[in-house]
Amino acid sequence: MKKFSGLLLSAVLLGGCGTAVTDSAEDANNGTGGTETTETEATETETTETTETDVEATEEAPEDAPIEVTDPTGLQLYMPELGLVKKFQVEDFELTREVLEVSGNQVLEEITFGEAATIEVTEWTESSMNMLIETSELEGERDISIEGLVPMNAPVVMIDEANSTEGEWIVTSNDETLETQAGTFEDVLVVEQVLKSESSDQVTTMTRYFAPELGFIQEKTVVANGDDKQESVVELVSYE
Repeated sequence: MKKFSGLLLSAVLLGGCGTAVTDSAEDANNGTGGTETTETEATETETTETTETDVEATEEAPEDAPIEVTDPTGLQLYMPELGLVKKFQVEDFELTREVLEVSGNQVLEEITFGEAATIEVTEWTESSMNMLIETSELEGERDISIEGLVPMNAPVVMIDEANSTEGEWIVTSNDETLETQAGTFEDVLVVEQVLKSESSDQVTTMTRYFAPELGFIQEKTVVANGDDKQESVVELVSYE
């Protein structure tokens, strides 16, 4: 059973025209030739400047900047909440996931397993969950934030409702009921990944479960090689 520990750990581990004419006519009669800026021209200039400023601000905003979530829908319903601490049983060991920050649709978690610690930043959209940052270089650091961390070159897609390709994480249900040591959860999201060995008959099936407002709560791994099957489970035992 111990040979699955590494696999389990790594797995666990977004109206002035009229005014203008009148002013122009008065300017002509007074001999000014209409050289003064009219109200309409001034308004148009201000509008243009404001629009250009807004466009520049939009262009400068990084693609991975957090997006405010005011009405969670889809997969965003499964984002873990700020301050949440979850403890899991992994064989004879304990794994802890703590939410250190939530910024818009991005979540920063610290995962500890024994003396090892990993920092993860995930991005939750209506139809996907992506890994933006995953690093063990900040072990022991607590004064960290999403804004101060450097994202990976390309986000890793962890969940995508559109996935249907063999070998990808595929959503199989979003209304399961799951019993764990920490309690019974409803409306559970279930995703599954099946990996087939190219050199043998071995097939590895990993199934992950996510609960609303809690995120990840369980993973089951089944390694089948012919008639031989071995199963391991990472299960939520408590949360606060």
